Amino acid sequence: MRYFKYALILTTAVLLSFKLFAQQEMMDHSHMPIAVPNAAPTPALSLKLLKDSMSGYNLILDTQRYDLSVPPEGAMNMQQMMSATTNENTGFLQGHAHLYINGVKIQRIYGHALHLPANLFKSGINTVSVTLNNHGHMYWTAQGKKIVATLYVNDQTKEFITYRFESFPSKVENTH
Repeated sequence: MRYFKYALILTTAVLLSFKLFAQQEMMDHSHMPIAVPNAAPTPALSLKLLKDSMSGYNLILDTQRYDLSVPPEGAMNMQQMMSATTNENTGFLQGHAHLYINGVKIQRIYGHALHLPANLFKSGINTVSVTLNNHGHMYWTAQGKKIVATLYVNDQTKEFITYRFESFPSKVENTH
């Protein structure tokens, strides 16, 4: 009888774990694409990363034709979150960005500049990537490509930024 109780508890725990995992997977839309609608201008994204005078780094997002914004106040239903929202005045898509360092999602970005603590970086080569996302966390695509910018940085070399990739670069001069 004692073994039966343990087996029942273990089975229940396993089933609940699968259920929670399945719910999380259903709610995680951050790896799903959403195409820029034909009527909307294609957003552009470039990055600058500067060494902070005290510690860490300062990341600057240069976006064009994109409205970085917090989600609207109040509840959004799933259909609203999964769709494109635009700024009524400009016609630009609205949403936020996701920051990844060395492939690990660090945070959402709602503005054009943020400080990155030094402890997010390892010694040597690191990647800093930013994607543009709708309010449902789906990443924007245009012409079949993800809208993303990535910097390869190396704190051990004179040229701090060793490589830059931008799928849809902004037209503004972007030097380091």
